[in-house]
Amino acid sequence: MNTSMKKLAVVLAVVLILGSTVAACWLVNVWHESDVQKAKITEIRKMAVRGTVTDLKGGLEPVTEPSAAPQSGAESLGEPILHDFAVLKEKNPDCIGWVFIPGTSIDFPVMQNSDFYLKHDFDGNYTDYGLPFLDERCSLDSSDNLIIYGHHMNDGSMFSTLLNYADEDYCAAHPEITLETEQGVESYLVAAIVRAAGSYGPEDWSLFDQINMSVDSFNVLVENLNERRLYDTGRELVFGDRLLTLVTCEYSQNNGRLAVIAVKE
Repeated sequence: MNTSMKKLAVVLAVVLILGSTVAACWLVNVWHESDVQKAKITEIRKMAVRGTVTDLKGGLEPVTEPSAAPQSGAESLGEPILHDFAVLKEKNPDCIGWVFIPGTSIDFPVMQNSDFYLKHDFDGNYTDYGLPFLDERCSLDSSDNLIIYGHHMNDGSMFSTLLNYADEDYCAAHPEITLETEQGVESYLVAAIVRAAGSYGPEDWSLFDQINMSVDSFNVLVENLNERRLYDTGRELVFGDRLLTLVTCEYSQNNGRLAVIAVKE
């Protein structure tokens, strides 16, 4: 081997070692961030649980203690836990609700502050995990469709579970979504699953513009859902229904989204 070839081999070896080191450091950081965010969510869940609730006779009943945050791919079980919004708002006034899907890992506070929580946690620290947040155009009091966004993370956390709703059997096994706010607990039943583009032109119809609807715009929504939904859930929408739409990223198309649309019981 001549001198130039030896030098090239040395350079390539150094590049491979440096590349491997950088990749290893990146993986360690990713795993660490995943563990940190799971621990933070667990603490928020524990902090937010009310210690007691009043029964219909005026007595006090204990509330089930929260289970630990599920590991990647794991599921939490049981009925929704009532949350103490006074405690949550004292720690972060941007918290406006709590979303829960029985039998799944979706059990999170809901924030509202533009898209700040795309990249920040409950303490306001930067993180790629973010937190579920309500579309800033939505009002809990008056909007016909409450749209909540959450990340699809590679470790299966946040709103990644929503991708399972592409399977009709999974939807049948997990039909209920609970949204809790200071005003009380609302139960929604999944009515449609659609894949949609996250970017669209001013002339394009988009699910993400359907927030406060007239009769005509609601009928157009229903027509589009009937055309685009992945399968028939057997639940029909009528004007006056209140909708809850949970959204996360999916990768069957460029800048794709998967949306789970549910109707209030």
